[in-house]
Amino acid sequence: MPLLRRHAVLGAVAALAAPAVARAQGQPVRMLVGFAAGGLTDVTARAVAQGMQEILGQPVVVENRPGAGGNLATEAVARAAPDGATIMMAYCGQVTINPHTYANLPFDPLRDLAAVTRVSRADIALAVHPSFPAGSYAEFIAQLRARPGAVNYATAGSGSLLHVVAELLARRTGTEMTSVHFRGSAAAIPEVLAGRVPVIVDPLPTIAPHIQAGRLRALMVAAERRSPVLPDVPTSAEAGLADFAFDNWFGLFAPAATPAATIRRYAEVAGQVLRQPALVERMTGQGNIPAPTTPEEVSRLVANEHRVFGEVIRAANIRAD
Repeated sequence: MPLLRRHAVLGAVAALAAPAVARAQGQPVRMLVGFAAGGLTDVTARAVAQGMQEILGQPVVVENRPGAGGNLATEAVARAAPDGATIMMAYCGQVTINPHTYANLPFDPLRDLAAVTRVSRADIALAVHPSFPAGSYAEFIAQLRARPGAVNYATAGSGSLLHVVAELLARRTGTEMTSVHFRGSAAAIPEVLAGRVPVIVDPLPTIAPHIQAGRLRALMVAAERRSPVLPDVPTSAEAGLADFAFDNWFGLFAPAATPAATIRRYAEVAGQVLRQPALVERMTGQGNIPAPTTPEEVSRLVANEHRVFGEVIRAANIRAD
């Protein structure tokens, strides 16, 4: 049984919990981040770490270990001692996409990590430059069908979440687009704003300000419910694309053999932090919505997206940059 789902059998390992909790008490907890300081993963980690530190009564120290799409941090956590002293704030692609797009990884997130909780979720929007001849999702799809492969869309890099979601959109609708890869959203967005690449699929924290200012036109949000950031933009189902809800989400993970009681404790503490009104207001205003779960719930989310994304990645032969 994959260890990301192992916490459904809490009773079998509960006896192991007390020693690990005792060892972790009082010493710093490292929260690894696989990306550089200042990015959304880092900002989210620091907000959660500060709140967890206050509740736990022990230091929770964010450690940035960027490189290889987050794989360096993931490997470090996978190989860390399972004593509760090492956890990771991960972007969802680290555990659902990277295993399929990077060859010969020396670890398997499903086997070598234990899920703690989802932390937050950011809606993903399909947006176009105002000059693009589509005022709705239906008109956008009509354009794709009229000009197979002629419409370019920007991605945050080959094998990124947004690349995979856009490819999944094309395959679900029987259309074809041409991907133009950039080194992250920060490099892609200026090209879309200039109209040189007319389409982008990106998280709302990044593109909502441009949509609100009229520099981009949002056609749909790939979510089950409308975004509080863009309440006038239809969901994918409302636009005519059923069963197409994917988030840019962040989650906490630990080494696989970390005792279930330690995992549960961290999930509960993170949940308390993510329900604090001031933090909820600040994160939601940025489009990064607090969304804590149980370990079992985030394990199921990982398993489902690992399967769905793996299928489209293999079909489209997507590889990381």
